[in-house]
Amino acid sequence: MGVSEGENGSQGSEDWFEQRGSSDEAPIRFVERRMGGRRRNDTRMLGEIPQSLLPTPTVSLIIPTRNEARNVADVLGRLPKMITEVVLVDASSDVTKLMARSSRSDIRIIGEPAPGKGNALRAGLAAAHGDILVAMDADGSMSPEEIPRFVHPLEHGFDFTKGSRFMAGGGSLDITPTRRAGNRALVEAANLLLGVRYTDLCYGFFALRRIFLESLDLRSTGFEIETEIIVRAQLIGLRIAEVPSVELPRRNGESSLRAVRDGTRVLRTLLMERRMQRAAGGAAGPLSEHSGELRRNGTTPGTSLPRQGAGDRLSRVTERTRARDHSISDAAHGRPMNS
Repeated sequence: MGVSEGENGSQGSEDWFEQRGSSDEAPIRFVERRMGGRRRNDTRMLGEIPQSLLPTPTVSLIIPTRNEARNVADVLGRLPKMITEVVLVDASSDVTKLMARSSRSDIRIIGEPAPGKGNALRAGLAAAHGDILVAMDADGSMSPEEIPRFVHPLEHGFDFTKGSRFMAGGGSLDITPTRRAGNRALVEAANLLLGVRYTDLCYGFFALRRIFLESLDLRSTGFEIETEIIVRAQLIGLRIAEVPSVELPRRNGESSLRAVRDGTRVLRTLLMERRMQRAAGGAAGPLSEHSGELRRNGTTPGTSLPRQGAGDRLSRVTERTRARDHSISDAAHGRPMNS
């Protein structure tokens, strides 16, 4: 593994974290804002930890489905061996569940608690047991063969991996001109409002470490869930990486996505999360110097009363990150890792 620097030798926002010896050697782009995407000593730690000392994480795959009987078998039949659990959240009136069980006997199928992709995804994430949670669609537009690309950064110091169709190595064979223009506008809005450098926003292929799921405090009910997850991961300070992904055409059926309706909901989510960032003491750009105070005591700067919400999430996620980093440090120095 190696970390390349910017053209001028500085550690800027266009750093790349290269996979060495992986199956496809796809680049991983830092999108976290601190130190060009890295926390202090990340590069040294990654180089010092023997792979044999790192525990093998369990990986759960969450797939929301609605009438995907003609697609789901193909997706399940191509899953990599690293997947230890598959959770299907189904709201179908066809034989999707029967096809899924025929393809993978150990699959867990739960019902969608309420209409909407957000409801389905939240239910699936909450029901999964793996150390790493991966989410993807069942319509054949996302390749199961790309899953190791999403898991790899989480095994090497990152907390959240998001797929991008618009970075080097990515692409889309399914997006319409209207959706492309809308996604570009929303990405630019997110980058401006939140001070980040995303290349894609409305794409539901992602992976995260399960210990941070509670801190994300997800609430969305529809397609805007994809944006909410990405933005909140940034807001609470997770280490985020983008990896390239190629979106393929649906194998069968029609998408329930509606560009104008769902784009409006995404924009509303962005504005709401921006207000939350301000309430947590942040500004458009890097988390403010007050974020440390928020992490320690969960209070909004300038107030004396605990603030429920963003400050609490920052505190919880920092405690979990600190515990994780201590375990990594123990492994690097030959000390037993805590379970």
